[in-house]
Amino acid sequence: SGIVTDTTIVNAEVNGVGAGNAGENGDVATELKKKKKKKKSSGINKKLKVNPTGFEEFYADPPTTPEDYQIESDLYDPDRDFHQRIETCIQRYRARRKLDSVRSNIFSKYLILGGIEATGKSFTGGALDKETLESATAEEIAAVQATDFVRSGVKNAKYYDPNEAEKWVVDFEGIAKGFFSRTVPNRIGADTDEEIKQASAVIRNFLNYVLQHNVCPEYIEDVMAARRICDRAEKDLMAINSFRTELPGDFNVAASTVCGGFYQSMFVATQAWQSDSDPHAAANVGFSGAQATRIFNSALAFKGTDKQFYDSGREGVYIIKTETKFYEIVEIERASTKFVSEMAMIKDHDDVAGTIKPLGIIKVKVWEGPGLDPEDTSDDEEHEEALKEPQVDSFWLEDHIIRLMNPGLKLELVVHELNIGIKFFDLILGLYCSFHTYLENEKLNGWKEPVLNDRPPPTEDDPDAEERAEHAIMDRELEETEKTFGDGK
Repeated sequence: SGIVTDTTIVNAEVNGVGAGNAGENGDVATELKKKKKKKKSSGINKKLKVNPTGFEEFYADPPTTPEDYQIESDLYDPDRDFHQRIETCIQRYRARRKLDSVRSNIFSKYLILGGIEATGKSFTGGALDKETLESATAEEIAAVQATDFVRSGVKNAKYYDPNEAEKWVVDFEGIAKGFFSRTVPNRIGADTDEEIKQASAVIRNFLNYVLQHNVCPEYIEDVMAARRICDRAEKDLMAINSFRTELPGDFNVAASTVCGGFYQSMFVATQAWQSDSDPHAAANVGFSGAQATRIFNSALAFKGTDKQFYDSGREGVYIIKTETKFYEIVEIERASTKFVSEMAMIKDHDDVAGTIKPLGIIKVKVWEGPGLDPEDTSDDEEHEEALKEPQVDSFWLEDHIIRLMNPGLKLELVVHELNIGIKFFDLILGLYCSFHTYLENEKLNGWKEPVLNDRPPPTEDDPDAEERAEHAIMDRELEETEKTFGDGK
């Protein structure tokens, strides 16, 4: 406003000291100047402030500035080759996310499966010096510290080489299927729901980044399909974890025990020299003969046909066929409320009601299998017919297990067929996601390019050449070990 205010006088008046007195007592003004205003506390402990990792539930990247937009428009220009854009995207993504060791391992294995070289840091000089940090831009620092590359002339066949692009195809959805089908359960070891959610969250977060920054508009539908696989993977893998330990279920164990399957010899109390009341028998897997018979007969009476029940009493029950098959669940029939109430009234072999569990039905069709060990079926007419018009088989299974299953899940089972037309399974050899995919890329895990062997081969004049060479290698390795760890004296 153009008015100059004497701050000393104002402060003096505010503190109860008149302007006139302030002039007379110059020391008051001096004293007031020395006073410092107390900073108001924000109420937030600085130690509790944590920078976001980028994986929080409601995290969102900050708005793109005009400068950043222009930079990204150049970096992700559709005129640039896809491999250049995706390399840039991966490097920038990793620089903008706080990946701890677990998340970094998940992301790296995902990239490697997709043909991206992500085996370790290219920059190994430790922390950047102060001069470099001050003179370099954030983009330059990120480029120096990058660990993921798509480059020409790569020697390892499992990594994408732009010079041999015809050998590869861009398939975001396929890589996601293969990653969650095989890598997550087998190589990362996601055994709990939390670990499964974390794995899917990392990949979903990356795919969201690809979409948000418009990295590859030509593959937008493929990226969105891959993101949907993340959701399906959570559902399938968590379901498999929940019922894995419940299989094969009481009925199948009982049928196996009664009819001579795998569980017949698993329960020690079924042996002639040991009674059902032996307290040590409770530690064994399976059922006693009496318990298994009661469960099997109860199921046959309530779920079987009149003919099956009649034939079992007239001819007995025995296995006529055993085979290992791959199945896909196509339908699930839960136990009805009426059936549950009826089963609750049935007494077991100890005359106790409510211990025999109600059964539902899973309907399955033959599945060609995960493709891990391809077999020659060129002359197998039965196999070809099964795939053309798959027969739907039914298995009885406890309702509390069925409720955990989803149509589409795949199983590898050892199946027994009884003379009365009932099928049961007593061994589960594999459980697979509904979208199970075995990629050719996975066959290259652990692959190393062959190197020239300069060792002389054995000859008629020197048949021990190979053996001597192997001993020499062992001696060198032993010497290196002793140098590193000492000779143990």
